Amino acid sequence: MDTIIRLVLIAAIIAFQTFSGRIGNKYLGSILPIIFIGFIIYSFVLVQLSFSFKDLFMSFLGLTVLASMYAGGVEAKKKKLKKELDKMKAKDISAR
Repeated sequence: MDTIIRLVLIAAIIAFQTFSGRIGNKYLGSILPIIFIGFIIYSFVLVQLSFSFKDLFMSFLGLTVLASMYAGGVEAKKKKLKKELDKMKAKDISAR
C-alpha cells in the first residue's frame, strides 16, 4: 500500500508541475520547488542528509527535474497554440 501512495504522489507532482507550465502561472509553478528546497534544508538540519556529493547532486537534480517539468508544460502550450494558429491560417488561405 505504501508503494501505491508513493506512485500516486509522484504522479500528482508531475501532473501539477506540468499543469502549472501549461497555464503559464509562474507563482503556481514555483510552489513545488520552494517546498522541495525547504524539505532539503530541513533534511540537512536534521542530519538526514550530509554534504556528500551524492546528496548535493540529488538535491540539484530534483530541483532541475521540477523546473524541467514546468518548462515542458510551457513548451506543450506553445506547440498547441502554434498548431491552432497554423490551422486558422490554412482556413484563411482556403477561404480566399
